[in-house]
Amino acid sequence: MNLSEHVHVTWALHVGLSVADRPELTRVIRVPRDAPSYWVVEAYRLSLGLEPDVPESEEESDPPPLIDLLPWRCRTQQVSIPGVAESVDVTITGPFETRMGDPRVTVVDAGPADEDERVPGGWQTRRPPFRAEHLEFELAQRFGLVQPRLDPSMGGAVGDALRDPSPLASLCESLSPVRRLALLAHLEDTGLIDAAPPDSVTGDSVMAGSTTVETVTEGVRALMAQIGADGVEQDTADGWLPRTVAARAVEALGWPDAATSGRPDPAESLVLLARRTKAVRRFRGRVVVTHRGQALAKGGLGAFARIVEAVRAIGREAMFPSGQPRTVTLALLAVADGSVATFDELPEFIERGEAAVAEGRRGGARGFEWSLRSRQEDGADRRFGHRDAAGRVIEILCALSSPGAFGSITPAMRVVARAALR
Repeated sequence: MNLSEHVHVTWALHVGLSVADRPELTRVIRVPRDAPSYWVVEAYRLSLGLEPDVPESEEESDPPPLIDLLPWRCRTQQVSIPGVAESVDVTITGPFETRMGDPRVTVVDAGPADEDERVPGGWQTRRPPFRAEHLEFELAQRFGLVQPRLDPSMGGAVGDALRDPSPLASLCESLSPVRRLALLAHLEDTGLIDAAPPDSVTGDSVMAGSTTVETVTEGVRALMAQIGADGVEQDTADGWLPRTVAARAVEALGWPDAATSGRPDPAESLVLLARRTKAVRRFRGRVVVTHRGQALAKGGLGAFARIVEAVRAIGREAMFPSGQPRTVTLALLAVADGSVATFDELPEFIERGEAAVAEGRRGGARGFEWSLRSRQEDGADRRFGHRDAAGRVIEILCALSSPGAFGSITPAMRVVARAALR
């Protein structure tokens, strides 16, 4: 049997939408000839950075058509589209033949970009710029392809950095379409989508390699020097490093000897980093430097990878599906993309990110389903105290501080945060 005989290729229309004296609102949208009118409206609003219009009640889930998609009856018309304009000019052309694998709904032409789109930052609240490849992928998920199943190669449209189990992919899945488009544009503008994974880091991609590695391992090297080749006796209280040993390392680094100005305790941060990187262990009543610790103190790209893994592992003990709670992802993102200049700004950034996720869930755009994984993460966040995890991010990143500048965000910290988001 020839299966191709049973495949029917859809014919499509091109629906041109424009607003007088607003060329940046011009779009030509391709839709199936038998598509309901609201498909055009939702795709148009999404291309302008507006959330799809939601019916007021379940009974209105299939509202009367706003646009007459019968070209033989009405090729030009004017309609009112909420949030855009009271009078939108509509021109219908076609039909055109489509190919299997093409998105059922897509933007085939657009007017000039609005200058406001180029304003950097603020992906949580600002309207996303028009990016054809991002929008095409979003519309393909919303309306499907001209074939029975979604082609996995479409995932490449947003880069390898957003493939599972990347925490950025999990964050994207938890957002509404417009917020996701804004985040994708932000990640592309800041280079985070194309960032190299830690296992393929080269000297060029890590700020000439040795400079970054030397910077982020300076604290742990100072601690290893204080422990020495023979190790030190365990603390009688908690069985780990005595406070005096870590305090000597802190003093050698020129860091404060106690927590100040909302910063974590420097000595505790150093011990946390050493334990998470498995640089130290307990052996016969003493705390000694492991082979990993010795390699870490020597530096090199292997040391950088271990630092990154320690940062990435924050929250894994809580068994989050993406490997870390969303607050950790938001905190690392803020450091990696330069959104915050100090750690004091992190709580506000995390709050805006969580508000962006909550905004989409309240909207409940028609026909759009947020992933099961993102819903599971919400429950995990509540059960395991996700806000404490953001504090651990600050604590372990502070252990990467430069001498005399504890708690100051450095370019090297941003490189580590970028790698940890992979």
